[in-house]
Amino acid sequence: MNNITYSKLRAFTISLLFLFCFIFDGNAQTVTMPNIFGSNMVLQQNTQVPLWGWATAGTSVLVTASWGQPVTVITGTNGKWMTKIQTPIAVPGQAPVYTLSIKGPMNTITFTNILVGEVWLCSGQSNMWFPLNMGDYKVVDYANEVAAAKYPNIRLFIVPQSDAVAPAVNCGGSWASCTPTTATPFSAIGYFFGRELYNNKALNVPIGMISNAYPGSGIQAWVKDSVLQANADLKSKYIDLNANTIVYKKPSLLYNAMIAPLIPFAMKGILWYQGESNTSDDGPTYTKANLEMVKDWRASWGHNLSFYAVQIAPHFYTNPSTTDLGTMQGFFRVAQSDIMSDPEMGIVSTSDLLINPDERYNIHPTDKKAVGVRLSMWALARDYAQPIQYLGPVFQSYTVEGNKIRIAFKPESLGSGLTTKDGLRPTNFRIAGADQKFYPALSTIEGNTVVLTSSLVISPIAIRYAFSDGAITNLMNQEGIPALQFKTDSWPLWPYKAFIDSPDPNTITVVEKNNSEMTKIFPNPFSNCINISGFNQNIHHVDLFDILGRKIKTQMGAESMEMTLDVSDLAKGVYMLRIMRNDMTSIDIKTVKQ
Repeated sequence: MNNITYSKLRAFTISLLFLFCFIFDGNAQTVTMPNIFGSNMVLQQNTQVPLWGWATAGTSVLVTASWGQPVTVITGTNGKWMTKIQTPIAVPGQAPVYTLSIKGPMNTITFTNILVGEVWLCSGQSNMWFPLNMGDYKVVDYANEVAAAKYPNIRLFIVPQSDAVAPAVNCGGSWASCTPTTATPFSAIGYFFGRELYNNKALNVPIGMISNAYPGSGIQAWVKDSVLQANADLKSKYIDLNANTIVYKKPSLLYNAMIAPLIPFAMKGILWYQGESNTSDDGPTYTKANLEMVKDWRASWGHNLSFYAVQIAPHFYTNPSTTDLGTMQGFFRVAQSDIMSDPEMGIVSTSDLLINPDERYNIHPTDKKAVGVRLSMWALARDYAQPIQYLGPVFQSYTVEGNKIRIAFKPESLGSGLTTKDGLRPTNFRIAGADQKFYPALSTIEGNTVVLTSSLVISPIAIRYAFSDGAITNLMNQEGIPALQFKTDSWPLWPYKAFIDSPDPNTITVVEKNNSEMTKIFPNPFSNCINISGFNQNIHHVDLFDILGRKIKTQMGAESMEMTLDVSDLAKGVYMLRIMRNDMTSIDIKTVKQ
């Protein structure tokens, strides 16, 4: 038995013993509750909030809240008791302090310094976990932000990172008032989101924020096993074909340990920043996983929790990068925004928030305040009926006008009108004709539309916006909310994909063949870029040499199945491409630029 399996079985056994003690111990009339309840907590306002815990079957438990009438509940045969109590309405600008006691035959639990207001959960992977201080990386204006984090009416709860093979009944963690000390290790996005809600004059009620994120985690780890099993596509992708041995990418393990123990603690909604670990997934499968996850969480909590997500930021997975032609992240960001097919879900873009272009080499951009603020705009507008523009320009349609394409955006996304962040023309638009080759477009704002042209595309028929991996965008509405990425075509993922099926042997070079998998470079001869596909993480890096043997290009390997080497700046002639494997053996291929 390997160590991972043993540790999971051990954790599961401890959980069973934990329940056994409550149900069968002769002195287990002692009442206990999960850690999500505690002094300093915030309870969701004006709601029938669930309270639950454990004792021996048949134990009478008296619940007394300082704001209401006592309630008595009897523990069931499974050793668990649960009841609901009505919470008061929170009044803007006020924060009365309450107490709550839970009394059994053997003991009384008393929670003090309780507030009633709005509760939100923030979950995902490292960009959501990213605290105000992450060691080498700190949020923008870190010193001043930490010093200002003095909000006694904002309460914070951190769910410890853990995993479990079966749904757990409890997790670690405790509630604390927001101070510079308690805010520093907390999710920066969660903190800034909560601060925006609290400082909104129309809302201005106590805020409870629960940080529940795990760096590097895949979405499959946050989805309940039965949900993955019930959907053929999700089962095939995340269970049948999942070979991950690390716990934060294994199906359901984080749901079991970090989500299940919180259900059904009353809250308003969920913030979600995850996806970097799933960028190589096909888009529709990831979208489906996201939608099914939220559907299940809402069913488990018993109401339609609001759900607002964050798109992954511009990023190069190779360092140094010699190209910004890769489009994998463009397709993935569209898959992320496709969750808005559910009208109660939303997403914010981060494509304009890098403090400088070099942050594209850091998967953790540091302007977390702007992300938290944009998420708060969705909540303030959609959940708290504030007159706030929360949506950036969203593609609606296009018309072809000779050699031009005119783009229209959904009226509700325009705000006060289109503009750019830097006052220059919109960037990152590409158009293509029937040959399916995309070229940079000259972009002009005309009223509430954007007009695109290119001297290389006489009859344009398709548009892609901000589809390169490192695209830093500037198009937004006058309220400062950026346009979402989009595409109008349904063509292959990579610009030269059609060459794979070409019968002409000069367009593709098979470098290696291993069973049914091939490593290929295409096209060959090449013009503006060389694509390499099928290496499945076996390439350490590639070098390109000129006819004199001088190294002129280098690009590191990536986790994706495809990589692109930009050679648009090279003169016509003969070159040698060297593919260096992870074991430091190499393959040399003659290439020709036409």
